[in-house]
Amino acid sequence: MLLPAAAFVAAVAATSAGAAAAAFAVVVIACALALRRTRIAGAFALAALAWCALRGAPPIVDRESRTLRIACTIVGDVRRADGAARFPCTTAGGVALQVTVRGDARAGERLVVRGRLEPFDEARNPGEPSRRAIALGEGLSGTLHGMVMARDAPDPRDARTWAARLREALAAHLRAQLPEPHATFVAGALWGERGTLPPDLRAAFQATGTVHVLVTAGLHLGVVAGLVLALLRLLRASRIVASLGTIPFVVAYAWLSGAHLPSQRAAVMVSAALLARACGARLVSWNALALAALAVAALWPAAVATVSFALSFSCVGAIVLFARVIEQMLAKRGLPERLREALALTIATQIGVWPLSAAVFGTIAPYAVLANALVVPGTALAIVCGAATLAFAPIPFAGTLAASASYWDVSAMLEVVRIVALLPGSQAFVAPPPAVAIVLYDAAAVASALVARRSLHGAIGLLALASAAVMFTTLRPPDGRLTITMLDVGQGDGIVVRTPRGRTILIDSGGRLERGVAEGGTSPAEQVGERVVLAYLRRQGIAHIDLLVNTHPHGDHVGGCSPIVEAMPVRMIFDSGQPYGGHAYRDCIASAKKHDVPIVIARRGLRWTSGDGVILDVLAPAEPFLAGTGDDVNENSIVAMLQYAGFRELLMGDAGEAAEARLIGSGDDLHAEVVKVGHHGSAYASTPDFAAHVRPAIAVISVGRHNTFGHPAAATIDTWRSTGSRILRTDTCGAITIGNSQEPHTMIRCEAF
Repeated sequence: MLLPAAAFVAAVAATSAGAAAAAFAVVVIACALALRRTRIAGAFALAALAWCALRGAPPIVDRESRTLRIACTIVGDVRRADGAARFPCTTAGGVALQVTVRGDARAGERLVVRGRLEPFDEARNPGEPSRRAIALGEGLSGTLHGMVMARDAPDPRDARTWAARLREALAAHLRAQLPEPHATFVAGALWGERGTLPPDLRAAFQATGTVHVLVTAGLHLGVVAGLVLALLRLLRASRIVASLGTIPFVVAYAWLSGAHLPSQRAAVMVSAALLARACGARLVSWNALALAALAVAALWPAAVATVSFALSFSCVGAIVLFARVIEQMLAKRGLPERLREALALTIATQIGVWPLSAAVFGTIAPYAVLANALVVPGTALAIVCGAATLAFAPIPFAGTLAASASYWDVSAMLEVVRIVALLPGSQAFVAPPPAVAIVLYDAAAVASALVARRSLHGAIGLLALASAAVMFTTLRPPDGRLTITMLDVGQGDGIVVRTPRGRTILIDSGGRLERGVAEGGTSPAEQVGERVVLAYLRRQGIAHIDLLVNTHPHGDHVGGCSPIVEAMPVRMIFDSGQPYGGHAYRDCIASAKKHDVPIVIARRGLRWTSGDGVILDVLAPAEPFLAGTGDDVNENSIVAMLQYAGFRELLMGDAGEAAEARLIGSGDDLHAEVVKVGHHGSAYASTPDFAAHVRPAIAVISVGRHNTFGHPAAATIDTWRSTGSRILRTDTCGAITIGNSQEPHTMIRCEAF
């Protein structure tokens, strides 16, 4: 079944990529020239093409709408954060949308939402995952942000809502029995909930490679199947009856968990294993894996192109390839059977998924085998104890006993995760390896499994060599050019400068204006800075910052400062020195003091040099500070001229008309090939006189889409255009990268081009 399944999946993937016609031609030619076995695979590929054509493409929102009203039903889990609720909501026509509203909502509710319907984004910054591809894999067509205009109670006859409503009710019962984060962990172990874990605990699970225990997949369905099998055997059911009778429970459990891709794949795999057990055949095999791939690709074609699909089948494929070999090796060392089985599964899984995990998450967990060997058995126990907590809750003694067992089991696992996450080198951040490196590694892994039959040392050597090759591709050596990347951070600034020899200057670090503190005690600005700017630095293989410039202390410019200082060495900070009480700015200064990062108060005349020809001259602020301007913090932003080999870029921060007038009066040469337009292109900056002094070829504006400030102002656009400048905006372009060759390019299509 392996070759036909591979052909079926490949044809579905080709259809998803818009290459169905080319795939059809290839299959027809291959069938005409190839052998009988290949023709069988071709027949499966043709069946896949026909099936996808029959099903049709899933509906996709491909353009923004004006404000409208949409009636829909909440069919999935409701995630709550920062006073808003986010949930999947399906219209009467069957279109599934991700909806975000202020306030709260409940699973199953029928709503009328007024807002703007938008497509999911492609990548907005270099190396970012495509949210559109992820959403399509989840069956979502678009996103809707708005407010609830009307709501009605759930319809008890609507089967689409049953699983989500049941999970919501069970979660409420768990939280009545267990404190947080224990209740969330048990809910995660039972049906995959993890939205309310504290940020530090989520990071610890990620660092230790154990986050998969919170995603309903093979481990969880295997535990359920084992429990049902044991119960049926106690009831004296025969092997065949017990195996076949367990399958409906496995399918029902996958349905309860939300029927997402890992649970779909696991349900098919476990069901195939139970069928094999009923027939007296091998439980885990390539045929079972092939059957799972066929089922998932046929029932959810959009899932084939997702990372989850690749991770799921890489994991199980590695188990089929390596688990038995590793277990036999451990048996020679006298380890107990259960221990060697657990270790074999854990090691095999890591062999299969680590390169793909590095590409997707940008991390490698060196202690993943250790952490999983300790946490996986505890998770199995948490599933049993959690189910008992729910089942026996009405019975005083039994319910209390089950809840206590759950509490102590989860406490032990959380402590293990925290301790392992604190070990030296517990998490290594790497630039993502390219897809070709992962494919070649997978080929080498298959070859090593074949070699292992004759030479275990040879197989280990081949895997080590392939792993080293993958790691080599994660290196990002300097390319000998100056590159300046203005990231799309929304309504804020975040500019990364790489010098020819690999020095890094960060001019502001993203964020957003702060209105209170988010869950977990962090600023919303810091969440944006960490999610966008810090993530970009790690994807680029940047391990330290030579100079971090905080142009001024507003949250939309310093949001990433504290997360970055905490995550990597920062050698110096230039700061405007303005007193300010914002959460993100206070955290930035506190983190800098904690890590002994020198803070230099930047004033006109200060110069920084990179050692490889790049010069940053501070042109403002000058003392005395501008006062009475109406926005003194912005007007006293750090303004700097970046120079290299005749190339000049003027970086204006949020400086406006008053700062521009002082710059003109200073007598400094303001001419530059590129200007980073001040204050996001507002009407209070970019005077015609100032634009005439700068005369740039390119004017770049960092601005958020649909911002409430009206940025950039039409007058500002007209002013820069009147100088002959080419205008590029992050709201229409995404990230904008400019090299010293003065040839800009963007990561997504830019209408300004």
